[in-house]
Amino acid sequence: MRLLLVSLILSLLATAATAQNNSCPALQDRAIASVSSACAEQEINSICFGHPTVSLAWLPDVPTAAFRQPGHQTASNSVDWFSVSSEDKTWGTARILFSAYAPDSLEAQTAALLAFGDVALFPPPPASLPAPLLDITVTATQGANLRAEPNTGAQVIRTIAQRASLKAVRLNEDGAWIQAYVNPEEIGWISRELAAGDIDLLQSAPRANAGLPLWFPWQAFDFRTGLDDAPCAAAPDSGILLQSNRFQPPRQFWLNGLDIRLNGAAFLQAQIDAGMSIYVLDGEASINVSAARVVVKSGFYTQIPLELAEDGSPMYAGVPAPPSAYDYGSMLSLPIAALHYPTRVGLDPYTIIERRPGDGQSPLEGISLDAPCKITAGAFGANIRSHPDPEAPVIAVMAHRESADPMARAIGADDLLWWKLADQVWIRIDATVTGGNCSAVPLIPYEH
Repeated sequence: MRLLLVSLILSLLATAATAQNNSCPALQDRAIASVSSACAEQEINSICFGHPTVSLAWLPDVPTAAFRQPGHQTASNSVDWFSVSSEDKTWGTARILFSAYAPDSLEAQTAALLAFGDVALFPPPPASLPAPLLDITVTATQGANLRAEPNTGAQVIRTIAQRASLKAVRLNEDGAWIQAYVNPEEIGWISRELAAGDIDLLQSAPRANAGLPLWFPWQAFDFRTGLDDAPCAAAPDSGILLQSNRFQPPRQFWLNGLDIRLNGAAFLQAQIDAGMSIYVLDGEASINVSAARVVVKSGFYTQIPLELAEDGSPMYAGVPAPPSAYDYGSMLSLPIAALHYPTRVGLDPYTIIERRPGDGQSPLEGISLDAPCKITAGAFGANIRSHPDPEAPVIAVMAHRESADPMARAIGADDLLWWKLADQVWIRIDATVTGGNCSAVPLIPYEH
C-alpha cells in the first residue's frame, strides 16, 4: 500500500504545472505571507496549513480534521503522509513545529519544518512510547552508574553526573532500581538511592514497556521534492526548510534514513535519480554515515545518492560528497521569513572575492588606470552586508588585501557610496582601496 501511495505522489509531483505566469512571484509571496500570518499562533507539535494545495492521509482511528483553509492545524503525529503541491494558480505551503532532542541529552527544543512547492513527506509509523516517562535527577555527589541490568555486578554503560536529568520508565521487581533513558538512544538502570523525583509513581512493568529510541515525531521522515521547478527566477524551487535553534546544541534528524545533526537552518531537496541535497543556510550540519562524518558549514552544501528501499521509500545509498560553496543568489528567494527562529542565508565570501596574494603584495599592484575596477579591503578589513546600509546584517568580512570586482555602485541608506559585489552583497566604499577605472562601474538607484 505504501509503495502505491509513493507512486501516486511521484506522479503528482511529476505532472504538477510549473509554467511561468503573470502572477509570479506574487503567488509565492502570497503563499509565504499566508503561512507566516495564518500560522503565527501555531501550537508546538502541530502541522499548520499555510496555502493551497495540500493532501493528507490520516492514520487509522484518527478523526479526520478540517484542513482546507490557511491556519487550520492538526497534531503532527496524526498523519500517515502528506504533500503540498504546485498547480496552476496555487503554490502549496505547510509548516510543522515539533519538539526535538539533541543526540546526547533529553533536553527538548522546538524545531521547524517548512514544506513548499511540490513536496511529499512520509513519517515513520508512530511508536508506542513507554508510559509513564517521569523526570528524575541524579542526586549523588559522585554521580551514578548507568548499568545494563538492575544489580551492582552488571556492566556499567556510563557514569552520569550529579544533577543530570533522565526519563524514568519503571522500577525493577523489588523497587530498588530505576530503568531510565539518559539520552534518546540509551537506556539502563540506576540505583533508586541515587536519584530524586516522583519515583513512587513508577511501577514494575514488563520489559517491553521500554523501547528504543525515544524520539519525537518528525525527528525522522522520508521525503521527495521537485527540482529546478521555480516558475520564475524570483521564486524558489520546491523543497523543505528544516531549522533548529542555532544557539543550542544540534538536534538530531533522520532524513531518508540519513543521520543529520543540525543547529541552524538548512534547505533540502531529494529525488531518487538526482539524490538528496543539503544546503546549510545558517549554523552547521553534521552528517554521519557509518564511519564517515561530513560537516557542512553555512554557505555550503553536499549531495548524497539515493535509492529505493523495498517499501518504495527513498534511502541514502552512499556517503556525502565533499562540501562545496552554493550559489548565494539562488538561495535568496527561499522563504526563510516563515521559519520559527530568525535566520539569514549564509555566504561563502570566496565565491565572490579573491584571497590575498600569496606574496603579500597588494592585489592592486601594477593595475593600469584603464583596467576593470578592482577593490581591496583596507587595513582594518571591510564588512560585507546584505544591503547598502550600516544597519544591515553583516554576512561576511573581506580581510585586508582580499579583493573583488564590483558590478555596480549605489548611494546607500547613509548617503554614502557602496559597492555591489552580487545580489544582496554590499561593501561601503570608504572601507576599500580602489584600482583601475572604477568611474566606469554603473551607478544604480537604490530604494531605501
